[in-house]
Amino acid sequence: MGIVSVVSVVVAIIGFALAALWCAVGVAGLSGRLKRNKWIGVRADDTMRSAKAFEVANRVAAPGVLIAAAITAVGAALNLAVGGVWGLVFAIGAAIASLLVIGMVSSLGIRAASSVPVEDDSAGCGSGCCSGGDDEPAAHNTDPAQDCGQSSCGSCALSGLCTNEAAQA
Repeated sequence: MGIVSVVSVVVAIIGFALAALWCAVGVAGLSGRLKRNKWIGVRADDTMRSAKAFEVANRVAAPGVLIAAAITAVGAALNLAVGGVWGLVFAIGAAIASLLVIGMVSSLGIRAASSVPVEDDSAGCGSGCCSGGDDEPAAHNTDPAQDCGQSSCGSCALSGLCTNEAAQA
């Protein structure tokens, strides 16, 4: 078994794994079961602003993601069937084509998500202080959690994020 054969099998396995992942994402997006998360789906500022925008973007992109999964699976199968350097060319070409398709349908999903109206969050966390405290300026204190008038913001990374312009003056 030559080095090209071993590489062909490894590339085919990776291709089939990507095809399975993209198929699962496409089916979940099409059915509306893909929820906002950190790793998969169409992720951009417009899609992550609400659950509805994320759902719309992934429903729009899902058919293209399924097509990309099929292209990748066919490329991996051709890689195994043809073998050699040409098999690798088919697999790599299919992967590139799939990434282009996913990029195009993701941009369509982002465009669709941008047309979703922004949810009014005036009664929720979008107004006032970030941690649910009052909007009064925090007293001058060295404790970074005092920005919001609370005992803790939950993370040192949030230090200074809750200050408003009056507190900065």
